[in-house]
Amino acid sequence: MRTIWAGGLLVLSGAALAGDDPPRLCYEVVGCVQDRTINKRDAEKLGCDQLWTVRNGIFAARGYCFSTQRGIEEFGNVNCRYGDQNEVPLNDYERANIRIIQAIEKRRGC
Repeated sequence: MRTIWAGGLLVLSGAALAGDDPPRLCYEVVGCVQDRTINKRDAEKLGCDQLWTVRNGIFAARGYCFSTQRGIEEFGNVNCRYGDQNEVPLNDYERANIRIIQAIEKRRGC
């Protein structure tokens, strides 16, 4: 498990436990995002930049290839495999968490 700062968030990232599972992503405010649905009230505590970081961290962990300068600078494209977000193999928790975050971002105009 390693601890890093990303987008103003403390991120606990650990090695994958099996096969194609991505590294675990656990954020200080919303917790782990790959094996549980985040609490909407917790997500509401995040600013626009932090919401962006959590949402795109999920995509990055699953192999998304970023095309924007911000995405490349934040996450890189070293082991990316998918150029289309719709092709990224997300689990049900990840999809739900992305929907929660996108709804907040849309409401706030992030």
